[in-house]
Amino acid sequence: MVSLTSSESVDVVSENDETLYVTSLEDCKRNGLLHRCVSIFLLNSDGELLLQRRSLQDDWLPGKWTVSSTGHVRAGEIPWHASIRELKEELGIDAEPKFLFKLVLPRISWSEFTEYELAYAFEASTDMDIVIEPLEVQQVKFLPISDCRAIVQDHREDFTPDAVVLLKLYLDRAERQ
Repeated sequence: MVSLTSSESVDVVSENDETLYVTSLEDCKRNGLLHRCVSIFLLNSDGELLLQRRSLQDDWLPGKWTVSSTGHVRAGEIPWHASIRELKEELGIDAEPKFLFKLVLPRISWSEFTEYELAYAFEASTDMDIVIEPLEVQQVKFLPISDCRAIVQDHREDFTPDAVVLLKLYLDRAERQ
């Protein structure tokens, strides 16, 4: 397994998004401490949503499907900047995402870790070629938004628990627009 969490520093935050102190991401995951993350929904010009399958080498929910791009907000980093960084690192995409919403996700326990995250959700569009980072991403797939809800409902166990929550909110929002 590839550990992507050991030395990265993140802000531990309150549910009101106030920074309390800085610690390692590993400390957050081992002790279930609330920290910020970003989730980016990437669309192409056909209006299809990119879904990402996590690398089998990742130490967190390997091989599970999730939203287009995800990652942790580093200590002192602005979530919008983290969203730009994650798109570039994971997918090789240069984009300027727009902020959609934020929420405290339910705690997710897996293996010896517990993720407790304040998620910032963003949306971006691109027709650039996707260049995945194989240590983080195994596969990507663009799907019509109309198919995404059924896929998540019918194959919930194939998705990360946070992706299930975030995709439901995103798809509900897309239907209202």
